[in-house]
Amino acid sequence: MDDTMPAGPGGTQPSRPQARRRALLGLTLFGAALGVAALAATALPVAASQHSAAKHPAAATNRVVVQLGTVAKYGHVLVDQKGLPLYYDTAVRPGHWACKGACLTYWPPLVLPRGQKAPVAGKGVTGLGVVKSPSGQQVTWHGKPLYTFIRDSKGKAFGQGLVQDGKWWLAQPVAAVAKKTTTTKGATSGSSGATTTTKASTWA
Repeated sequence: MDDTMPAGPGGTQPSRPQARRRALLGLTLFGAALGVAALAATALPVAASQHSAAKHPAAATNRVVVQLGTVAKYGHVLVDQKGLPLYYDTAVRPGHWACKGACLTYWPPLVLPRGQKAPVAGKGVTGLGVVKSPSGQQVTWHGKPLYTFIRDSKGKAFGQGLVQDGKWWLAQPVAAVAKKTTTTKGATSGSSGATTTTKASTWA
């Protein structure tokens, strides 16, 4: 049987097998084009999400959070978003940053990332603020600039009481409440040490 189709006005028509092959090739190319279009549509939301994260860095996972944590031997202390204990330096005073240079290698300051205006306070955490320091917008707790210690890990603190460009203490809410109570009693009784105690509770 002859597979050649009858000739039309333009001449000889392709055989049936050739026509089938051309039809299958056309369907294959059409399917591939649809696949590429679907892939491009799927990629668009991802690209938009990445662009949004780049435009709003504060919404990323590196935002600073201060919360209550438990540390062996010391109980409840303030910790950062990684669970690292937070400290303050007794030598810090308004306009005077005792920990500089190599000291900051051991005591990294808790600084807000670009785009974040204020630290996020966890449940039960109060007294947070921000002060402009040589390191950037540094987080404070009742006026005390906060730092971490390079040797610490989550749940473990090794910097309590260390002396390096001042003396370092863990930020412990219970200790702060006790100190504030003592200050109030001193002020009520007219103690001459009341002013000194109040100043220490702000920048100690």
